[in-house]
Amino acid sequence: MDKFRPNVCIVVRKTGSNLLLVCHRKGFPHNGGWQFPQGGIHKGKELVGEMKRELREEIGTDNVLVVKISPRTYSYTFAAGMKRKNDNFVGQIQNWILTEFSGSDTQINFNRQPAEFDAFEWVEAKEAIERIVDFKKQVYSLALNDLDLIDI
Repeated sequence: MDKFRPNVCIVVRKTGSNLLLVCHRKGFPHNGGWQFPQGGIHKGKELVGEMKRELREEIGTDNVLVVKISPRTYSYTFAAGMKRKNDNFVGQIQNWILTEFSGSDTQINFNRQPAEFDAFEWVEAKEAIERIVDFKKQVYSLALNDLDLIDI
């Protein structure tokens, strides 16, 4: 699995609801490019610490409480043409963390440059899966099932 980049995917649930945060990747058409915050895990670093770092970088806040960490890892291969120039990874292997957002929507921002996202919405789990690019749908379904957010 050394050709798969270690990664953490963060499911941010709005406190008191079943709504999940999806973010829109900058530069994509509005009907595409939606995903959960995610990012690389630096070797030797602790998972929850890396999750919080990624949230600060991607959505401007780490004001979350950890609810559950997925019981396994998930992997996917990048779609054709998505290989990154500076590495030899063919895909990602992910740990998933379910969190509760304990802040307000005004704390979510994309001010850090370069910004990866330009918009966010709160949606139900099944809608999140519908919005995700095809090559990630299976991983999203499995992970959301393992986190008790959907039944498959």
